[in-house]
Amino acid sequence: MRKSLLLLGFIVFVVGIALGFYASQRNCLIVFFTRGHMSFWTAIELIGGLTALVGIIIALIGLLKKT
Repeated sequence: MRKSLLLLGFIVFVVGIALGFYASQRNCLIVFFTRGHMSFWTAIELIGGLTALVGIIIALIGLLKKT
């Protein structure tokens, strides 16, 4: 169970990072902060960041969980 949580957390983290970096090529967060315009890619970038955060949390739970 511990290894599967680590692997799942790492996979979710990598997917979130890739999604966030792909969406950030369009300068979405800069436009959101300067103009207040929320586009589709801004939402995808935020979801990618949250997904990466969830992946880190899952991996940490896998590290700290005792079998």
